[in-house]
Amino acid sequence: MAHWFHRNVLKATTNHKFELKHSDPTDATRKLCSDLRTCRSRLLDLIKNPNNTSTSVEPAFVSYLALLYGFIWEVDAGEDNNEPIGRPNPSKLRNALVFKWTQTLLGPGTVSFADSIYEAANMSINLGLWFMKHAAMIASKNDITMNEAKEVHSMLRRAAGIFTFVQTEFLPQLSNPPPLGSDLDPRVINAYVNQCTAEAQEVTVARAVELKHNSNLISALANETSKLFMDAANTLRPFKPEISGQWIKYLELKSMFYQSCAYNYCGENLLSMDKCGEAIRALKESEACLTKAKTLCQEYGKTNGPAPRIKPDQHAVFKRLAPLVKRTLEKCERENSLIYHHSVPQELPALDTKATYGLVSPINFQMPAPNSLWNLDICRALTGFETAKIGKEQDLPAVKEEEIRQNNNDPKNESGCTLQ
Repeated sequence: MAHWFHRNVLKATTNHKFELKHSDPTDATRKLCSDLRTCRSRLLDLIKNPNNTSTSVEPAFVSYLALLYGFIWEVDAGEDNNEPIGRPNPSKLRNALVFKWTQTLLGPGTVSFADSIYEAANMSINLGLWFMKHAAMIASKNDITMNEAKEVHSMLRRAAGIFTFVQTEFLPQLSNPPPLGSDLDPRVINAYVNQCTAEAQEVTVARAVELKHNSNLISALANETSKLFMDAANTLRPFKPEISGQWIKYLELKSMFYQSCAYNYCGENLLSMDKCGEAIRALKESEACLTKAKTLCQEYGKTNGPAPRIKPDQHAVFKRLAPLVKRTLEKCERENSLIYHHSVPQELPALDTKATYGLVSPINFQMPAPNSLWNLDICRALTGFETAKIGKEQDLPAVKEEEIRQNNNDPKNESGCTLQ
């Protein structure tokens, strides 16, 4: 597993008092608004630190959505509030509150909507970003255990699941289209889903290498991973380079790295099949892809953007691939000169496009049931509101996140991956 990651910054938001104008407050409505205020503040505080556990962060997120529920969907008195339910009608309270959020690629300025679905969607994006950062924190350790590697894999699948949840559950229901290039732009969400899926597959590729699985399987997995990274990069290309350039460079260099990996193991497989000429051609392509990846690493390091700068070509997994490719190519050329005497074709050998197993899918997330405070009485008590008016936008300071320390030490294993 390559333990170098591009991580976009968390989204900033203003504090929210959850005050409704022109409603007649009751003890129940006061408690609901107080709980919403407290739960939101606690959740925003928890996700600042990637060292927190998912067992503290995810329940806080679920609790907040359950409390926010009645501002998003109608509460049906006939439903059992202890069970998740399908999508009901929009709540009459949806436009009662204004929520302000920054957008990762659009700078410090807020974008405000009088729409509780906008709040739920942006908070969900922040949770997805936290899952990605938590995975990066674990993967940056010197020598992670197999259980920790599984947690990295799970966190990235959970991140992909949260982004997919936003895409399917919230985006179709927004009262206004999200701004282009915002975190709720479908193209940005697609990029996150593909990136998280690809990074989870990095764990699978690393494990396959460590367990010395069939070279053709490793090549197919690496090829699928490369394609996912490139799909994410292509999704972001319509945006201006100053908005998405840093992120695209990261996705491109990861794609090229795994393309090099795919051709290396393709070459190994071809050699095992006594196709030495084709093996040499695959390994020369692996070398070429690795050279391109190194160039992209240098470009990435010079590109401005919201994510902290890293030097991926200085990490062990990157440094280990080059000598591996060189050794395998030298072996092929030596055996070809002594045994096979095959000509090296100009045409590239085809990479396997479907791994037989090991492909990653997102872990689904479902909207929780409403908090037990929500009932028809509290809905009636809240019906005296006025639709909130959106005020002036403002610039917000960046969220003060706990730093993820990058580890450049060489792991004591064959692949250079942080797995044991």
